[in-house]
Amino acid sequence: MSQNLDLKEIERRVHQSVFQDGLMEIMMGGFLLVVGASLVMDMKWGVLLISLLVIFLGNPLLERAKKRYVYPRIGYVKLRPEKEADPKGIVVAAIVFVVILLGSGLFTLAIGKDRGWAFWFKYFLPGSTGFMLAIGPFWLGETYGVRRGYVLAVLFLLSGIVIPVLGIASGYEAVGLECLVVGVISLISGVIMFTRFLRNNPVVPEEASYGNH
Repeated sequence: MSQNLDLKEIERRVHQSVFQDGLMEIMMGGFLLVVGASLVMDMKWGVLLISLLVIFLGNPLLERAKKRYVYPRIGYVKLRPEKEADPKGIVVAAIVFVVILLGSGLFTLAIGKDRGWAFWFKYFLPGSTGFMLAIGPFWLGETYGVRRGYVLAVLFLLSGIVIPVLGIASGYEAVGLECLVVGVISLISGVIMFTRFLRNNPVVPEEASYGNH
């Protein structure tokens, strides 16, 4: 039993090491900045364009960056295929989202169609978007123990509530500002992590690994 637990902990730490270089945060930050700017400037086609680019080019670009900057420094570990994730967290998140959606629908009916739609667009759209965007980072923290995933999840949730409540923006513009805020923080933290990673893990010259003969 203890050996099985030790193996799980080793796998957990290996997965954590995959995210130590900051490249994921840099890519996510860049993506969120483009999405946020597109929404704020009412250029929704930009969201579709950057989403398609990330879907088709994101993983190849990330892998290419790792081959150039990461693998020569710390090596490469091929992880075994993961078992199916425990769906409990996703189910709970889905139930919460459905409850909120039904609640907002009933509230809309109670205060009238026009006022209800205005309320939904101003408050519920940014809040629900922040909730959905928080699921990914939260899952990362819950599954692999990447603590900054919790931080990003909280930022998504808070920005989705605070921005419309304070009257800074509403609707799609508020969603854009959410993405800009979290994108800037993600990009800055990623650059800091990447710089630290390069400094702490210099490339060892090939001849040095064999010593002087």
